[in-house]
Amino acid sequence: MVPLPDGAKMRRTWPQRLLIGLNVLVVLACFSAAAGLGYVRTKVNNLQRISLGAVLSTPDNDADVGEPVNILLVGTDSEEGLDADDPRMQDRDGGQRSDTIMLLRLDPGNATARLLSFPRDLWLTLGDTGTKAKINAALPFGGPDLLINTIQSNFDVPVNHYVQVDFMQFQGLVDAVDGVDIPFDKPVRDEWTGLSIEEPGCVRLKGTQALDYVRSRHLEYYEDGEWYEDPSADLSRIRRQQDFIRRALQRAVVKGARNPFTLDSIVNVALKSVTVDDQLSPQDIIALARKFRSFDPANLELNPMPVYIDSTADGTSIVRPIESELKPILDKFRGLDVPADSPQAVQVTVLNGSGRPSEGSTTAESLRGVGFDVADVGDAPEASYPRSVIQYAPGSKAAATLLSRYLVAGATLQEDATLTGAVPVVFITGNDFAGIRPDPAPTTTAAPGATTTTAVAESTTSTTGVGVVPGEGRTDICP
Repeated sequence: MVPLPDGAKMRRTWPQRLLIGLNVLVVLACFSAAAGLGYVRTKVNNLQRISLGAVLSTPDNDADVGEPVNILLVGTDSEEGLDADDPRMQDRDGGQRSDTIMLLRLDPGNATARLLSFPRDLWLTLGDTGTKAKINAALPFGGPDLLINTIQSNFDVPVNHYVQVDFMQFQGLVDAVDGVDIPFDKPVRDEWTGLSIEEPGCVRLKGTQALDYVRSRHLEYYEDGEWYEDPSADLSRIRRQQDFIRRALQRAVVKGARNPFTLDSIVNVALKSVTVDDQLSPQDIIALARKFRSFDPANLELNPMPVYIDSTADGTSIVRPIESELKPILDKFRGLDVPADSPQAVQVTVLNGSGRPSEGSTTAESLRGVGFDVADVGDAPEASYPRSVIQYAPGSKAAATLLSRYLVAGATLQEDATLTGAVPVVFITGNDFAGIRPDPAPTTTAAPGATTTTAVAESTTSTTGVGVVPGEGRTDICP
């Protein structure tokens, strides 16, 4: 490694800060410009590569121009290297699995980064096969090509690059930064992975212990003299993984960005465990590094996918996305970062409830004209609504209220939990419907005649935000 001049400070670039985490300690480039451009190119050229150009979406421009890119991050989990009696051999069916799937969006133009996690039990169609299965079946069934196609076809988001990390090498990546501190506020354990934290406090997880923690799907915690199992399994694990990522990034800044020898260790371990697509060139990596020189890990936006628990016809436990909550998140990964108070952020179904000819279609066109995202148009079950009604899913009242402000005669607002997992707002025209305003009524004035009622909840609610994350919200345990 090229030595630094006396008194020189090593700059903390994007690669040193960003892609260190459970499935991507993708120190794609802890390949730091501080170590010299020749060193960077040599290391990057030694990365393992896989040909995926046929399925990846092509970015609008090269990274050095400042265009955003979406990188699919996959942590793979295989039986290779595990003893037959290892607790991690439980619940396995052989082969390699995509144990963790995340989409990272990097916007070099404003140096922002956001992360979206896909639960392994997410039920969807695998690419263009027509086969329904859990998303973690895509990799063993059809390789990275099928997994990328599955993400793009089901969620309408581009995947520009692919990065895969072997979980068995993950231990070495954590050890290269001398472990990651986790604030355990109570004892925890997982007999499936072997995790055992007997005493609360600030615990530095290294190697195997860190791997046991981020892979834990059967976490138990000790409270009031008893052990309790985390009820959310994989969904809780996702939140713990994302928390671990942020802490690992911050640890890497301290250990790797200021110590060229640690930095070199991280890179060398990464070369053994990281595989990237053949379209991610050394020039792309260097350009991104320059754009993200001052990125702070605390600003990494973490997005667990909003889902609800369901089951298939044969009783298999699965999760499905809550479309109304997922859409604004996906829009960010599509490059549609629309303000929450904008009509463009509101997806609505329009139903004709007055029986007047073509009222549904003409109303839909008028709403599209002022910016609303009209998902569907049809007739209400009855054509005798005396007053227009806006039904909305839990958590979507602000969207319903905004829509009501665009109605000349207003509407009755009704919360309806049966809309969970579907389009979040349904507008039913009534006999009093008098058209769409070109601009919303002022917020200081309630929409004419607007009232609020609540429908009986019948559907499953979101699991986002539930589960156990040790020390969540605590700043007093780890220094």
